[in-house]
Amino acid sequence: MTGGTMTRTLRPLSLSQVLDETFDIYRHHLLLFIGISAIPNLALLAFELTSSMGRGTKTTDALSLVAALGTMVVSWFCGSIVTAATTFAVSDIYLDRPASLAASFSRVTGKALRVGFSSLLVSLIVGIGFALCIAPGVYWAGLYGVAVPAVVLEDISAGQSLSRSSFLTQGSVFRVIVVYFLTSVFTMVMVFALTSVLLFLGPTLFQHTGILTQQAATQILASLAATVFGPVTAIGLTLMYYDLRVRKEAFDIDHMMRMMAPENLASGASAS
Repeated sequence: MTGGTMTRTLRPLSLSQVLDETFDIYRHHLLLFIGISAIPNLALLAFELTSSMGRGTKTTDALSLVAALGTMVVSWFCGSIVTAATTFAVSDIYLDRPASLAASFSRVTGKALRVGFSSLLVSLIVGIGFALCIAPGVYWAGLYGVAVPAVVLEDISAGQSLSRSSFLTQGSVFRVIVVYFLTSVFTMVMVFALTSVLLFLGPTLFQHTGILTQQAATQILASLAATVFGPVTAIGLTLMYYDLRVRKEAFDIDHMMRMMAPENLASGASAS
């Protein structure tokens, strides 16, 4: 499952080009990204529905708290898997390698926890920044905006991903902020719009079936919307990561030299 294919050239991109590439890749490989997002999100949805059914019966406050914490942990872990697999897929597409569900998920093993911890660290730092005075939170979101792509695509720890992102984004924090917030706002708006439309069209299906079924329907719709639009920010930040590496580390030249290595040329000749 790869969607449409396009030849891409590694080069420094303007801010508008990064955004154009983000939505172009998303549009041309929509089924791939939905497939990547759907598998963990279906597992999360099943867990949430099971927890909701449990809370629908008589439960103690302690059990409710445990269920809520369990949902948070599962959500965090599933989100890490989606982000890691999406980042691998975008990398394959952008570097003109075959991209598929199997290829993306096969490399997630050993990365999901690191991605989760990196994402958690960034979220905590940005959250503290917003709590102190909104501006630091916005700045830190840009400074550490490519920490997750870095920890996915490089052999580094979650802690090292912060310093790696800080180095790559030096002088380009504003560009990362714009990509991060525009893609996040787009995702939130589309999730809200899709959920609202589906809930508006469906009340006759649920109005006589009780609160629990309505709650389950809301969870299903929210999961559907997140599955469809959730990958957009990960795509944008992965492209931003590569753009920064091209600018700071001449990654385009390094990649071209590796592709021209004798072993790669030989494998290409034997495949043709």
